[in-house]
Amino acid sequence: MLHVILDAHNIMHKDATMKRQMDSSLTEARQSLVYLVEGLAKKRPDVRYTIVFDGVNAAVLSPLTNVVIRETRRFQEADEIIKDLVRREERPHLATVVSSDNEVHNFAKLSGCSVKSSESFLREARASVSGGKASPQDKRLAVTDKPTHVSRSEIEAMKKLFGGGR
Repeated sequence: MLHVILDAHNIMHKDATMKRQMDSSLTEARQSLVYLVEGLAKKRPDVRYTIVFDGVNAAVLSPLTNVVIRETRRFQEADEIIKDLVRREERPHLATVVSSDNEVHNFAKLSGCSVKSSESFLREARASVSGGKASPQDKRLAVTDKPTHVSRSEIEAMKKLFGGGR
């Protein structure tokens, strides 16, 4: 079974609506993310989604069996749980970690998992749930998404610009 592991707060900080909700009600913001993931999970019952929240007592649940909600314990970070989930993957090539945190991204890649940025996940999730229509926010996410690779010519240009390679 495919497994998607989501760095919840990282994703919520990339979404303007959820970010605003976090200012007034963390529970409401968390529930918004859960609803979005449930929309995907209903379309893909063959995929297990694990949403990892920082902080205890998130007070959000999902009735779907393929949506699992994990919370950190006191003095624990979501990154630790995500890394532990990756370590426990029997078939890491079937797992995808969603986060824009470089440390989490690199750990997942080195462990054999696929990775996806929070921005890409949000864009794709909304497109899937809304039937493929991109919102203005999705278009902004596309512009601000971190690059997935850097070409040799870009590296050489940066070396010249910043004096590297001397």
